[in-house]
Amino acid sequence: MSTAVGNEAGVLSIGSGAGPDHIVITATYVNRHQRSATIWDIEHRRANIDIMLSSPSFAALSKAGELVEQALYKTGGVVSVARTWDMDKTVYNLAIDSKRAALYGLNSGAITSQLQQQLRGSMVATLPAVNSIDYGVRLWLPQTQRDRIAQLSTTLITTASGDKIPLAAVAQISSGLEPSIINREGLNYTLNVYGSREKAAISHIMDNFDQVFDADTLPTSVTMEQVGDIKQFKNSAKRMASAIGFAVILIFFTLITFFDSIKIPVMIIFSIPLTIIGVAWTLLVMDYHVAMPAMMGFILLSGIIVNNAILLIHFAQEQIAAGLSPKNAMLESIRIRTRPVLMTAFAVAAGMLPVAMGSAIGLERLAPLGAVAIGGLLIGTLLTLIF
Repeated sequence: MSTAVGNEAGVLSIGSGAGPDHIVITATYVNRHQRSATIWDIEHRRANIDIMLSSPSFAALSKAGELVEQALYKTGGVVSVARTWDMDKTVYNLAIDSKRAALYGLNSGAITSQLQQQLRGSMVATLPAVNSIDYGVRLWLPQTQRDRIAQLSTTLITTASGDKIPLAAVAQISSGLEPSIINREGLNYTLNVYGSREKAAISHIMDNFDQVFDADTLPTSVTMEQVGDIKQFKNSAKRMASAIGFAVILIFFTLITFFDSIKIPVMIIFSIPLTIIGVAWTLLVMDYHVAMPAMMGFILLSGIIVNNAILLIHFAQEQIAAGLSPKNAMLESIRIRTRPVLMTAFAVAAGMLPVAMGSAIGLERLAPLGAVAIGGLLIGTLLTLIF
């Protein structure tokens, strides 16, 4: 559901009104505890895949749209495909010969006015109705005389002198196909091809699409761009990867300053990959995708795991300074520090449990964050104590 002034990508129109080409949809919201579907189930019902084609030519766009549709049908994980428009509207083009029309005392305005009266009809009378709105009586040509070019060409036009001549004497009629709606972006016509998925991750689907579809088969005037969820995901993932990299580098240089060593910070930083095992299995078991909340949870997880590793290594250093060997110092550190490390891990996991279950209002979409924090922290802490 969108409310905006103007337009947004993937939305044909926003606003209100009535007409033969509009429908009205009423959405009734219910308490999320009273519905059978979660937001992750509802997400699968909309078209997550959006491929936008642009070109100055309708014909080239229509051909490109067919190629993209066929490729999406061959892509695993896509259950249905749709497009914003088809070349399904028949139009008649009237080319008036102004010189021949002038011989009969006619011009383009007079010819089109007479055609409009015959094809669209004109109000000739009003039928009164009791206690109701009066009914208009419209007079026009029968359907059988206005749906073919040959019949339209024989339509009689009244000249300035009052004579009747066929339309073909002053004009030529041709037919063609065009879309019923026109979308533009960057001064070019656009066509969006949508795909709906079920369980497969959208990133995997688009990777499969890139393997199936050969971009060289597109007409030369057509450009293709992946928009919608995948574009937002790629942009967000890029920013999140930069944030994670910056955080790791900041932690590394901070530890170098604290321990006055490079070897120990490297050992501490390498405790972070140990959490990936727990993260992967937790997301798999709870059927969550690697969404932005999951990446945010990984940042939170990295800080806690690093803190636990610092507790173990710092205590081991103190034991080495007291005269113990490195192996015995580490074993002593694990024996003494295991309790506070586990207390930290279980306390954070317990606090994240409501988030992972999505039981609180507004936390359903943050469920992957809690799942990543719990799974990664428990497994990562265990592996940190072992290795």
